[in-house]
Order: sequence, then C-alpha cells, then structure tokens
Amino acid sequence: MTIPAIKPTQRGQAMVEVVVMTGVIIALFLGVWYLGKFHDIQASTIQAARYAAWERTVHTPATLSNTTLENQTRARIFTWNQNAFFAADSKSGTQAWGQQSRMWRNHSDSASKLLIKDPAAVTVTTPATAGKLPGNAAGAITNIVSKVSGVLGAITGGQALEADGLYTSEVSVALNAAALPTTKPADFNFAPLVLKEKSALVTDSWDADGAPQTALRTRSFAPASAFQRVNTILAPITWALSWIEPAFKDFKPGQICPDIVPNDRVGNGILPVYRGPASGVSRCY
Repeated sequence: MTIPAIKPTQRGQAMVEVVVMTGVIIALFLGVWYLGKFHDIQASTIQAARYAAWERTVHTPATLSNTTLENQTRARIFTWNQNAFFAADSKSGTQAWGQQSRMWRNHSDSASKLLIKDPAAVTVTTPATAGKLPGNAAGAITNIVSKVSGVLGAITGGQALEADGLYTSEVSVALNAAALPTTKPADFNFAPLVLKEKSALVTDSWDADGAPQTALRTRSFAPASAFQRVNTILAPITWALSWIEPAFKDFKPGQICPDIVPNDRVGNGILPVYRGPASGVSRCY
C-alpha cells in the first residue's frame, strides 16, 4: 500500500491557522474585558442621569445650583459612599475620588490608572427651567388648565397650576485615555471614548409641597374660596347667628382644610377623625 505524499503547499497550514485565530481570540478577550468595564460605568451613568433629573423636580437652580448638583452627583454615584448621604457630599475638579470600584481601573496598574481619572471627567447638565410636556394634546390641555387656574386663582386667591412639567438631564463621562490599553489590535480603538446618558421625568401639576400649597392649588378650582377674602367681615355676623344656630360657629366659607377629615366621612367609629395636630395649630387655609 502506497501512502500519498503530502503536497508542499499544505505544509505549515495548521500553524498559520493557529496564529490567525490567536490574534482573533486575543482581540475578543481584550474587547470583552473592557466592554464589561465600560458597561459597568455606563450603568452608573444612567443612574446619575436619573438622579439629576429627579433632583431638578424638587430643587430649582436657585435653591440647588448646577455646580452643586454636579458635584453631589459625582460624589454620590461615582464613589463608594458607605454612609448616609450628607448635604456636604461633593467632588469637584481634580479632587481624589477616594474609594472606587475596581472595575473602573486598568488592572495592569490598578493603583493609578483610573478609567474615570478625576471628578472633572463627569459633567452633569440640566435645563434652567422645566420644559413643555411632549405631545400636542398634552401641551394644549396643560396650557388651558394653567390659564383657567390662573384666572380663577386671581379671583379666589389660589395658585395657578404649572404648565411645564418636563425635567431632563444629561450626564457625560469621559474615559481616561491613559488607562485604556495601548497594545491592542487596530480594530479596537477605545480612545477617545465618552459615555453619555439622558433622562427625563414628567411631573404632575397638582403635586404640592405640603398642606398650605395643597390648599392654594385647590382654591383655584373652588369658587366658594372667594369668600375667604371677606371672612373677617363675616366673622361678627356668624358670631351673632351662632346664638340662634350653634353650627354657625364653624361657618367659614371658602376655608380649605386639607388634613382634616369631616365626621360624616369617617364617623360611626369606623375610622378616627383627624382634626389637626394635638397642639391646636390651625391646618386650615
């Protein structure tokens, strides 16, 4: 039996395939390694964008400046804060990050090469004022309600509902080029790389900051609230009428008590009637 000779053109073919595949495997390994790091940073960037948008729903730039919000976002989202949040939480400029996720480091030099070099690499942008609600229908309805409540509020002394309720934010994280791999396949060009995420929140125009604002916003849609302006004049009349009918002692037209539940709503011992704080402080407006 004769064994056919190996053709010269086939010599070293397996070695060439191994060399080619080795390059591909190394490229995939580096890519998956760093893509995992990038994805972890991006997850925190998404959280930071949501945090910044939420803060803008409760704090205007007048009460919480953009710089303060940016510094707080850096300190609370991009560092490991093992304690409760404090008002003094802040990271600005080239300050040291402190304790940070090891995922955000180049493992070849974990002591110095941070993927997010310093707080200045993280920027937070929020608009100065709330934006219009998206959609023509929502915008039209909101404008009508706002104008109606404004006109009625001028008569009753109430507060107009807000027409704008869209709060947005954008967080940008510039990765440190020095921490990215310098020896890599040509197809893996990591630098410069900036991760950006946006977030948006739509608020309810009826949201109120406590009982006083609840009364003010409700008053715009309660016509009887117009009598609130003349309660001082009506006081002697109701006092005189209370001698005939004692119920006139509680006759205060236009008064709104957000935290007081009437007897006829929770009476008969089913639920207790809440009549305001025990200290006797009035909760009517």
